Amino acid sequence: MAIRFDPKNASDHLLAHRRVPIPRPLLFALAALVFFTAVYHVSGGVFGVPEALRHRVTHITLFLILTYLFFPLGRRSWREPLNRLFLVDLVLIVLALVAYVYVMNDIRGLAGRAAFPETRDVVVGTVMILLVLEAVRRTVGLPLVIIPGFFILHALYANSFPGVFYTAPAEFDYLVGYLAFNLDGMLGIPISVASTFIIVFMLFGAVLVRSGAGQFFTDLAYAATGWMAGGPAKAATVASGLYGSLSGSTTANVVTSGSFTIPLMRSSGFRPQFAASAEAIASNGGQMMPPIMGAAAFIIPMYIPGASYRDVVIAAVIPAILYFVSLFAMVHFEAKKCGLQGLPRSRLPRVAGVLRVGWPLMFSLFTIIGLLLYGFTPMVAGVAALLVTILVTCFRPETRMSPRDLIAAMETGVRSTIPIVMACAAAGLIIGSMNVSGLAGRISGAVVDLAGGQLWLGLLATMVVCVILGMGMTTTIIYLTLAALVVPSVIEMGAHIMAANLFVFYFGALSGVTPPVALTTYAAAGIAGSDPWRTGWEAAKVGLASFIIPFMFVYTPELLMIGTPPAIMVAAFTALCGVLMLAAAVQGYFVGRLTLWERFLMAAGAVLLVHPSAAGALLAFVLVAAASLRNVRTLRHGRSGGQPGY
Repeated sequence: MAIRFDPKNASDHLLAHRRVPIPRPLLFALAALVFFTAVYHVSGGVFGVPEALRHRVTHITLFLILTYLFFPLGRRSWREPLNRLFLVDLVLIVLALVAYVYVMNDIRGLAGRAAFPETRDVVVGTVMILLVLEAVRRTVGLPLVIIPGFFILHALYANSFPGVFYTAPAEFDYLVGYLAFNLDGMLGIPISVASTFIIVFMLFGAVLVRSGAGQFFTDLAYAATGWMAGGPAKAATVASGLYGSLSGSTTANVVTSGSFTIPLMRSSGFRPQFAASAEAIASNGGQMMPPIMGAAAFIIPMYIPGASYRDVVIAAVIPAILYFVSLFAMVHFEAKKCGLQGLPRSRLPRVAGVLRVGWPLMFSLFTIIGLLLYGFTPMVAGVAALLVTILVTCFRPETRMSPRDLIAAMETGVRSTIPIVMACAAAGLIIGSMNVSGLAGRISGAVVDLAGGQLWLGLLATMVVCVILGMGMTTTIIYLTLAALVVPSVIEMGAHIMAANLFVFYFGALSGVTPPVALTTYAAAGIAGSDPWRTGWEAAKVGLASFIIPFMFVYTPELLMIGTPPAIMVAAFTALCGVLMLAAAVQGYFVGRLTLWERFLMAAGAVLLVHPSAAGALLAFVLVAAASLRNVRTLRHGRSGGQPGY
């Protein structure tokens, strides 16, 4: 059923005539500005966006103003009473508008003299950069202010830095002009993607949540898997995969499916931390599941010459399947080990019944896939899917939205995009500063030297950096940072360009479930009532196979649909066997309970299939056969636990 009120939305308060302790004109201005922002970006998908510099400046100005209104200074929420610091917010908003008018009045002149800016250009550009950094501090946090600040200072004083950081310094005027007005700086690729693809799909995901359409995917998953051993956890895996394939949002996944699946998993016998871990890993997989994937996935084609988003989606299909198969296996082996049964079929919906009622919602998925395969841009596909979703939700009373619901959904989508836009702007400052100083090439060369040209060592170093950056950054900013710093070195060491980019993307996404800072896992732990720290380590265990998959597709590019069909099928089969072996080794269960040495054989077989050769694959299957035969023999003699069934 559609959600009828969201207290975080200004439009909900306004249209429901709810009183909030701020002036009503300000409430109206908030709601109107958010709605205009949504309409402006959706219309770009229908009629086309304006010229690049004009569109990106408009986009970033709108989101700067929204940041200062929704993330006010000295108040925890925009709904709290105004204080004196609100005057500071107003001053910042006025400065943003003044800078916008200045740029719009002389946009061609600014573009032409970006390398040799006039004094007033430098003043306006400096103000824009400072406004962005303050917005980043409010929305993402201080760490993401420090990082671009470091690279800006480095570009200015590069001759004072040691070692690989030593290079020629840049002039202040030139650096400001490059960062503020050049399409390779603050207004570069990250903002280009945020202003076209990302916001459209955030709006699309918000409509799905507001309409309650996500319940269809949960019902379908339970109808298909709820009767199996550990059915609720398996249903959570399938539901999060289905819903995540459209929303691409980890948070939306946890909130939408986790609030229902986690209590049901607990009631069926799963430990609280396992229930939370399974939901966290499944929800996190929404970032990796085509056709939408996470926000960072839209940026990947920009760093692969000649590639389109469709190419990224196709490349990500097999790794995404492996991801969810590995989680499904982890859940299955845990359920069998604990002797858990599925739900009675009488308590479950029927697949035919669910599809009969909810089949119109599948049109959204078909729309996205069809348009992407036919070569349309993700922005066009996203807007088309958004419009189709609005239409098909009208067919069911449970999902039908009123005009107020639609306006509020647009606000939710825009508000959720604010931190992403600010992170993309910060990434533009980082990339632009490195372009000016030439630091990216120097660091990439240093990584190659440090790894001694060994690909596996370079990949391990990249993985560690992703996890460390994941403590304070989103997947988008992790990818943007490392795409410029590390990916070139990984490619130089022998990785395929698509594999290198997806490797960073995967580990950037997995950082959300990796301790010590695992926001996705902690959110699931809050629903389950489990200890966040213990749940974090449990999630790392449950998702262990997920950390192996990126290494697999780097060493076996056929997993990214690169190669002949027979080679792709063989690679997919061996990889599938590898993740199943690893799941069995981690959980200590296959056909029955595994002894320590049987688990070791399973783990060894899985490792051999990371970079399979004919001899290695044969040895892996011999090891698994040895462990399996003894496991079956032990089970027949009644010396192993476990329950029959699926």
